[in-house]
Amino acid sequence: MYGNIVEKQELERNNIYKREGVFTFSYKFIDKNGKELFFYINKDGSWDFIDVNQINDNVVKDFKLEVLNSNMNFSDPIYYQTGISYIIDKNNLNHPKTGLIENERNIWFHPPREYLFQILELNPYPYIKYPLEIGHEWIWKLRIGDSWGDKRWKQWKGVAEFNYKYSIVGEKTIKTNFGNLDCFIVESEAISSIGKTRLTSYFNSKYGFVKLEYTNIDNSKLQIVLQSVSFPLFKIF
Repeated sequence: MYGNIVEKQELERNNIYKREGVFTFSYKFIDKNGKELFFYINKDGSWDFIDVNQINDNVVKDFKLEVLNSNMNFSDPIYYQTGISYIIDKNNLNHPKTGLIENERNIWFHPPREYLFQILELNPYPYIKYPLEIGHEWIWKLRIGDSWGDKRWKQWKGVAEFNYKYSIVGEKTIKTNFGNLDCFIVESEAISSIGKTRLTSYFNSKYGFVKLEYTNIDNSKLQIVLQSVSFPLFKIF
């Protein structure tokens, strides 16, 4: 299980994912046959894949993670989370709210899970646990219901338990919009009765998760890359 700290002063120490911060990401999706695709949002809220070279006003090419001033409060304090929203459909002002945990023990948050990104519910979540040392490993698990299935990648009946294993396997300097950043590489996998998924994360101590490389339940690939970070009083990039 991800580690939370119950004391309020610790819970509010979001040093990377600061309140009102906006993190903009691009994505690249490669289907199981090796074809690169975007997706677009229909007027009824459904979505479809589209070739990256086709033109459509509702094509999604990037998305934003906004850190909110409000929190996700639950009766059990270990589930206390900072509120976040993913802005995917720019034409919709009502963005679903979910949660993030950042404290001295770890950083953990829900990925985007609307439209194409629903597939990420079946992958390891972005999660890093301190200390940041090569060889450090940790585990957790989650039960996921069949409402997260989709005929475009995987469907099942009932609830499947996903067991996650994470390991810091190395360090690497990668080229980003913020310059060359030193990152810890976190390899993770999720194993369940319906299949196996993987995530390679690149974590920087200043900007957080700057690159996420997913292998999905149907062997398609999804890469998410941090493009910019902004805060109310100043902009980093």
